[in-house]
Amino acid sequence: MNNVILYHGSSYDFDVIDLKQGRQYKDFGQGFYTSTDIGHAKSMAERNALMRESKLGRLDSGHNVIGKWLYRYRYDVDKATGFSIKKFSEADREWGRFITLNRRSKGVPHKYDIVIGPTANDFTNPTIQFYLAGGLGEAGSNSAIDELVRLLLPYKLPPQHLFATKRALDCLTLIRKERL
Repeated sequence: MNNVILYHGSSYDFDVIDLKQGRQYKDFGQGFYTSTDIGHAKSMAERNALMRESKLGRLDSGHNVIGKWLYRYRYDVDKATGFSIKKFSEADREWGRFITLNRRSKGVPHKYDIVIGPTANDFTNPTIQFYLAGGLGEAGSNSAIDELVRLLLPYKLPPQHLFATKRALDCLTLIRKERL
């Protein structure tokens, strides 16, 4: 069996993954994001809890106290055989164009079940807006996209895995969830 351990940090306690709960306009589109790095997942749980708290106060709309949760999954790579998978081995022009498209599109503008690749930094949206406005040169040009990729600092963050379809989620098995 070919397994990879992945982590998901959240401000929500859930038992079933709902792809519609994933935010739109993310690096690889809407879906369920995981990381190979437990520290990154924990920081995402912290960040998301702070964002929810600032928007909703200490209680969410369902009157539940906002928490921080860490989920550990086993990704069975063999189950994904035959799936449509896009893997970016590095942050390059293709990666930069792909995340720019997804950050500007509503939902999942691609047909991949799973997307794997570098994570862009927290300043992705302002950087992409600057790029699109011509601040890095003509948008779409190789020199502008090269500068965009450099500014997104993808090498400072661990790779991410997006599970974009229900069948992709079937490759994940929850090992453990814990409140942080």
